Amino acid sequence: MLTLALVAPASHAASPVAPFSLDYSLKSEGIPFTVTATRTLKPMQDGLWKMEVQAKNWLGEIRETTLFDWQQCIPESTFYGYYRRGLGRVKEAKLHLDREAGVAASERTDKPTRNYPITDQATDELSVSLALQCSLQAGQRDIKLQVADERSMEAHRYRVVGEEHLNIDGKQVETVKVQRQRGTNSKRQTYMWFAPQHDYLLVQLLQENSDGDHVMKLQSIEGD
Repeated sequence: MLTLALVAPASHAASPVAPFSLDYSLKSEGIPFTVTATRTLKPMQDGLWKMEVQAKNWLGEIRETTLFDWQQCIPESTFYGYYRRGLGRVKEAKLHLDREAGVAASERTDKPTRNYPITDQATDELSVSLALQCSLQAGQRDIKLQVADERSMEAHRYRVVGEEHLNIDGKQVETVKVQRQRGTNSKRQTYMWFAPQHDYLLVQLLQENSDGDHVMKLQSIEGD
């Protein structure tokens, strides 16, 4: 647990992505309403950075949290947490990444603790968008990441596959479209759109699953 220190706050490594607090709309196939999710990035007093996505309505709540340290464009994660509450049920998952030991410990509701090896550059699924935003700012178009989740660490590859204009709150926003390279036979696809004129801010995320499409889209954007 993070506590408030009774000393001056630790210095933070320079963040290549500016802190933010942004609202996105969440829409899933089969659900007849849209949910608002708030996505935030901010420094913590222990020198780490924290990103969180939280959505809440009368049905329940979903919250994802990651703590990490920037190493160039890699958010090197130390913790990832997932919490979901709804219909009288609660599901939690926690991932602790020990870089000195080279081990991640995964804890999930009603599951035994799972340990597996990680590399120094391991990030987590929530931090992927930050790594991509930074890498795109640096001019990269083919990006490889080591991503740890609740089960294991996998090599992810992302590639710029096009350019599109998206309508964000009545404004036409120029974006680059990034796709996770899963293979042509995969039934699951992930696409993300980033806005070059807004420091490659994440504008939209689309997850195509067997149960339908899940879309997260920025509600408004500053500037032209």
